[in-house]
Amino acid sequence: MLRELLDSLATLTRVVHEVIVVDNCSDDDTEKIVRGHDICPYYIRLEKNIGAAARNYGLKKASADIVITLDDDITGLDEAAINTIKRIFESNTGVGAVNFQIKDYYTGRICNWPHYKKEEEYADKVFRTCEITEGAVAFRSSAVEKAGYYAEYFFLSHEGPDLVCRMLDSGYDIIYAGDVSVRHKHESAGRKSWYNYYYDTRNIFWLAVRNYPVLYAIRYAMRGATVMMIYALRDGYFTYWMKGIFDGLAGMRKVMRDRRVISDTSLVSIKGLLKDRPDTFYYLKKRIFQKSARL
Repeated sequence: MLRELLDSLATLTRVVHEVIVVDNCSDDDTEKIVRGHDICPYYIRLEKNIGAAARNYGLKKASADIVITLDDDITGLDEAAINTIKRIFESNTGVGAVNFQIKDYYTGRICNWPHYKKEEEYADKVFRTCEITEGAVAFRSSAVEKAGYYAEYFFLSHEGPDLVCRMLDSGYDIIYAGDVSVRHKHESAGRKSWYNYYYDTRNIFWLAVRNYPVLYAIRYAMRGATVMMIYALRDGYFTYWMKGIFDGLAGMRKVMRDRRVISDTSLVSIKGLLKDRPDTFYYLKKRIFQKSARL
């Protein structure tokens, strides 16, 4: 999959300034594939797997004003898409990040949709969002630097919404651009089946503690933990949900050291974006019979 991604990027040398590969301590032939590829990407190997925060190394190394982060199982980025991304950033200096439309590699259906809107109505549109789909997103380098990059202790899940809070507080908006489309060639082999039930649950508490006022944080954490409990009971992962609850609460003291409550303006902005959230019946119909846990 990584080779396929690099092959696709090799056709974009007219609009792509540099390619950086961050190896999150793999145990396969990643380094051999990267160093032997004609595109000659800059290669960074980490001594241990630090999860989503590995993207920070690529973001900090990049020299361009606009940096696109792609997971190794994402393909389909073309010259037209990059020109669209550049146009969005250049036309509005207040945009800090641009999310892409992500489709399943095999079926072409929309996937990885965390935005609080009905995907069947908004998938092809452009709108402000309070989510960052980390595996396929473009950043304004100065914006992510000002916001402080990804928090390392999240490892997996909720690092995007956490960065959103910091970016909003830094004065930047996050955009979803439905006219920039990529394909996600998802493989479950590299991710354990219990990951979502544990990390989604644990990190709900850490996101709330790091960023939100007390009452809003309590409501956010309780709602999210309850939803994850329903998923865990449905799918047989209740033990991992319980561990997520325990570790989430136990780690609060560590997270509290980095607590920086978002401004009233940022909180109002988030609440405004959530007003378009579909009703409970919509989510029940869409997700209750879907085998997976996605918030």
